[in-house]
Amino acid sequence: MDAKKIVIIFAVLLMLSGGTISVLKWLQIGPFSNSLEVEEKTTPVDPPVTIKMDKLSIPIFAEDRIAATILIELKVEAIGLENQDMITKLLPRLSDAFFKDLYVFIPQLIRRKIKLTTRILSERMQKVADKVFGPDILHKVIIVKVTDS
Repeated sequence: MDAKKIVIIFAVLLMLSGGTISVLKWLQIGPFSNSLEVEEKTTPVDPPVTIKMDKLSIPIFAEDRIAATILIELKVEAIGLENQDMITKLLPRLSDAFFKDLYVFIPQLIRRKIKLTTRILSERMQKVADKVFGPDILHKVIIVKVTDS
């Protein structure tokens, strides 16, 4: 074959491949598609299971006497049977961790003149639960009622 014919064949193949790549890019198909084709694994999401806890009684001391007692009624939500079983087994440990943390935390709020709200309590208790169980085990801490006497 002549060198001229080889150069012409090479040029034609180069133009065809360039045109093919341009069309693929313009149509956004093949390796140029914008959407990532990820196989969605449909895992059935278990509904959260509510576990009722015993009421927490937090004494607030002023000088050497009890100035008030905060009574907190709460529930916790777990997702999945494994998490529910683990939380149920470790419920006394969780209750103790809540008590120890709130025993120090609530008087600090009162000294700073910050109003004790259920949102503040549930966020704080969620942090404590994450320390006890690890993250993403306890779905949510629900404060049912807070009373002080």
